Amino acid sequence: MKQLLALAAILLVVGIAGFLYRNAMERPGIVPSPAACTADARLCPDGTAVGRQGPSCEFAACPPPNVEVPSLGLEFVVPEGYVADERAYGAEPTLVAAFVKPSLAGDPPHSIVIRRFPIPEGQTAEEVILANTRYQPADMQAEDLSRFEPAIMNGKTFQRTVIERFEAMVVSAYYLVRGNDVLRFEVTEHDVAGWTEPALAIEKLPEHAAFLQMLSSLQAAP
Repeated sequence: MKQLLALAAILLVVGIAGFLYRNAMERPGIVPSPAACTADARLCPDGTAVGRQGPSCEFAACPPPNVEVPSLGLEFVVPEGYVADERAYGAEPTLVAAFVKPSLAGDPPHSIVIRRFPIPEGQTAEEVILANTRYQPADMQAEDLSRFEPAIMNGKTFQRTVIERFEAMVVSAYYLVRGNDVLRFEVTEHDVAGWTEPALAIEKLPEHAAFLQMLSSLQAAP
């Protein structure tokens, strides 16, 4: 009698287990839905808003014409018509970004170049700026800041100077001092009428004006 009761108990347990297994196989388990990202957004340099996405809920990349330069921790709006100059990269260790746009002649093109100069221990930012400024076409080393003037854009103070005027070309450099380095933003504009005129308003030249808009859009990358 005891053996029959034990056998019946075993069969009952097996039956219940089989029922539960079959039920589990026929009814797929509930898959937990991924956690929803918060609805906050960040503004890109051009004013576009992007939200969080993906499993880690990171902010989406800003769409063109916004460009991020990870090595500088900066992002900005590239002026219309400019594209990355892939030929420039690797040309020199200080160069971190370069963009070109066809001029009226096509070649040489207008260009925007960004360089980074670390501030060595024991030196000042002013010394770094002067060491990396040579006025052309005479290849004259800058000795002081007498040919520089401050330019404030979006809360950032740049030191700007005209590097060269030659055969309808104007080259200007804007230096931005940070904690441990100095950034040089350089614009080269061709097709400049009246380039020999002392009263030429360089900041109003088309490519220079677009370049200034780029500098005004500079912001820290996330």
